[in-house]
Amino acid sequence: MKSMKFKVTLLSDIIINQKAASEGPNQTLDYIPGSNFMGIAAAKLYKKANSETLYIFHSGHVRFGDAHLAEDGIRSHKVPAAMFYPKLKKPSEELYISYQTDDRSDEIRTKQIKQCREGFYLFSEKEAKPVTIGKAFAIKSAHDIKTRTSMDKQMYGYESLTKGSTMYFDVEADDETYAKTIKEALTGEKRVGRSRTAQYGLVKIEDIDEYKEVCSCCKTGEVVIYADSRLVFLDDNGCCTCQPTLEQLGLKSGNIAWEKSQIRTFQYAPWNFTRKGFDADRYGIEKGSVIVVENVQECPNTTTYVGSFKTEGFGRIIYNPEFLEAKENGEAICKIQEKTNDSEKSQCANVTPCDTDQPLLYYVKQRCYAERINDRIYGHVNEWRNSNWARFKSKTFASQWGSIRSIASRGGDVKADVDRYLSHGVAEQKWNERGRKKALDSFLKEYTDNEECRLAIINLAAEMAKCCRKEDKR
Repeated sequence: MKSMKFKVTLLSDIIINQKAASEGPNQTLDYIPGSNFMGIAAAKLYKKANSETLYIFHSGHVRFGDAHLAEDGIRSHKVPAAMFYPKLKKPSEELYISYQTDDRSDEIRTKQIKQCREGFYLFSEKEAKPVTIGKAFAIKSAHDIKTRTSMDKQMYGYESLTKGSTMYFDVEADDETYAKTIKEALTGEKRVGRSRTAQYGLVKIEDIDEYKEVCSCCKTGEVVIYADSRLVFLDDNGCCTCQPTLEQLGLKSGNIAWEKSQIRTFQYAPWNFTRKGFDADRYGIEKGSVIVVENVQECPNTTTYVGSFKTEGFGRIIYNPEFLEAKENGEAICKIQEKTNDSEKSQCANVTPCDTDQPLLYYVKQRCYAERINDRIYGHVNEWRNSNWARFKSKTFASQWGSIRSIASRGGDVKADVDRYLSHGVAEQKWNERGRKKALDSFLKEYTDNEECRLAIINLAAEMAKCCRKEDKR
């Protein structure tokens, strides 16, 4: 088998819509599907049907992979759906692997872990660096050739990947004799995606020697399958299914642990450019999904293609990738780096609201200020909750926090209103026990601005009410 590596440079913005519908909002994919590269090769080679075109485009022995964003010679991967992180924290602070974690334990239930769903990462040496591809949005209108003006009710919004990005993809051919032909058909300046006759779609494809692959390990027993691309499987009736068999996953023994697996799905209708029409809907397992198989006696190669439509890049999977390894408590061995930009961080470090005649500049500064305040509040709330949770172990305290949140939501002098509520009636007796009011007063002293104090109390009351309700259920 011959594996050919390619580099794609975006010379202009490109549009790769997630759905074929032209009405309503539409978003672009974060990657270039392999079907686009198959189409580029077919446009040059498919002059007429012969043994060469039959082998390259119809036999399944040639597979055009998806192009992912790349940096430092590493091809990125979609964040695995098995990665979870606690609420009010970031994946870079604490990360868990779902199938290695006991979600019924008190520790995990308290953390309220949530799934990582968006983004691509560069996985290397037990570290993950987040990468973000630039996106742009433009509104276009159809042109009336008679009046030479924009047509009424013919306006469209396009989201696109911005030019300048670099991506890597590979093409596998079981017969090496076709490698030269495929390289010649793909390399050079090409056009992909929608609106190629306008300003979009220009890319440059270059043949490269190698790029760094994800490390994985072969093992038996419990095998983890990571979907590096979308997976499409057909049942006995020829219909798409999201429940593949062991044979379809490339395994000879074992049983699929669906309760441990994390699967996301997709659905779309492919457009056939030659016939000018849509093919039947395809749906299957989304890129980044994780399938766990137990009691496996023999594990195949680390990377392979399974399922249907492999020529278009569907079906690429990785067995036991290194970035899905975990410790005994389920904590991920792979550490995600903080997603920061040094230049932007230095510019926004001391931003405060200011008056300006430029609405856009004012909006950006307000957003930077709000994000900085929110980060500080969330961190303070999380720290105070963990330190003072033992003081509020009571079945009836959820209603107390609910009342405090309601008071803070009304506006006015928040500190004075809360203090007035805690100093009268039944609430006074409850809050004086165990030093509860003293602890809350120390929390409020951190805020001099009334608006910041209001947001902090609302967030704290919401979190503490959840903790009290969980204590009540126990």
